[in-house]
Amino acid sequence: MPAIITDKLKRTFSQLIFDQNQGTTLGDSNNYFYIGVGHSQIWQTDANTDVTPTPANSERDRRLFRYNLQSVKAVEAFSFVVPLTDWTTNTIYPAYNDATVGQPTPSYYVRTADNNVYVCIRQGKDSFGSAVVSQTQPDHTNTSLPIETDGYIWKYMYTITTADANRFLTSNFMPVKFVDSASPTAPEAPQKAVQDASVAGQIIGYRVDAGNAVYSSAPTLTVRGDGSGAKAHGILDAANKLAAVEIGDSARVGTTGFPSISSEMGSGFNQAYVKVDQTNLTSGTNAKVYPIIAPDNGIGADMRTDLRSNSIMFNIKPEGNVDGTWVVDNEYRQIGLLKNLLDSSNGNLFTETQGTAAKKLVMTTRITGGLNWADDVTVNGESDASAWIDYFDDSATIWYHQDEDTGFVPFRAGETVTISGKTGSFTVDTIEARDIDIFSGELLFLNNQAKIARDVDQTEDIKVVIKL
Repeated sequence: MPAIITDKLKRTFSQLIFDQNQGTTLGDSNNYFYIGVGHSQIWQTDANTDVTPTPANSERDRRLFRYNLQSVKAVEAFSFVVPLTDWTTNTIYPAYNDATVGQPTPSYYVRTADNNVYVCIRQGKDSFGSAVVSQTQPDHTNTSLPIETDGYIWKYMYTITTADANRFLTSNFMPVKFVDSASPTAPEAPQKAVQDASVAGQIIGYRVDAGNAVYSSAPTLTVRGDGSGAKAHGILDAANKLAAVEIGDSARVGTTGFPSISSEMGSGFNQAYVKVDQTNLTSGTNAKVYPIIAPDNGIGADMRTDLRSNSIMFNIKPEGNVDGTWVVDNEYRQIGLLKNLLDSSNGNLFTETQGTAAKKLVMTTRITGGLNWADDVTVNGESDASAWIDYFDDSATIWYHQDEDTGFVPFRAGETVTISGKTGSFTVDTIEARDIDIFSGELLFLNNQAKIARDVDQTEDIKVVIKL
């Protein structure tokens, strides 16, 4: 039986994840989200190749990720996001349509050069009702609905703040949020004004099924339903068919001396239909016109709904070795989002802002000289223990992890070990545990990628997007 998962359900689940992450950096939530990185060795160690595989949604792949985990850092910022669409001149943009699934290409919303976001309420049309290209970039930031010189009507929604742009704006995504409150001088104040000015049950456009109906002049259109105040104006094409229907009872609605667009959208509609007067019908069967009703509580009431967001972006920006908890000088090839890890020392919920996932061998003497990390360095003990080396520091400490290739034989204090690519041997003094229990918590996201080298002087910008 054909079935769908509705946008409402996707938003509900997205909101649950969003709400669970509220306040984690302050310690006032029962849920703690972390982004972790790992897998220093090349992908195909047996074949000596490094081709990034597609992760499988399997228990084994999730377990392998945990084996290879190096470090974790608490999520620093998160936001709903939507696909990025930049306004470009000479593009035909569709108007918002309640019959459209997802985000069409091009989208009905755009971001401008000023980081303002708009929704297309009305396409520009020529005298025969055909769509024309958008040539005027919208720039208003208020609740009015001016008609641009190209005939387009763009509704201002919000401005992406500098802080949100730094965290969540990418070449593929842009942030979208709901503003609970904002002072008059806050960057979010214009968005809050749009939210507060939204009108429930507005009709913000019309779809036309012209069929083969031909009219001697544009038919009279009457909007009926459980709301009031909505008006519509028809435009005939060169063949005298109903090509388009616009808001209002005049082609010049919204211009000086004529009613505003907003006033002609009406309000209070949950159900509506358009009666097409057939007095001027000369041939064919009646054309049909369908009203486009704004989302719940009106367009602008919740930008996440209006822009059909079902994705959340999580962000961290690790700097250098992150207070001694992140690997430097080596590489990672996996990124994961984890929830509610446990502290390896006591089994309690791990609540630190960052932590290590690698075990450590503390040697009796310092390890001097560098290592060629491209050769995937291993440490091998006389006990038959073997492991991939992730890092070693000046305090004679080796960070390591084990997987199916190395086996899981534990190292022993006092045993002699060798390091691939180095001459001589070293003696293990003590073994230090990880900060986190790598097998605890929930792995919510897993991404395989080409190697990323880390340096003590670099800051990375890691973004994880979960789309439902």
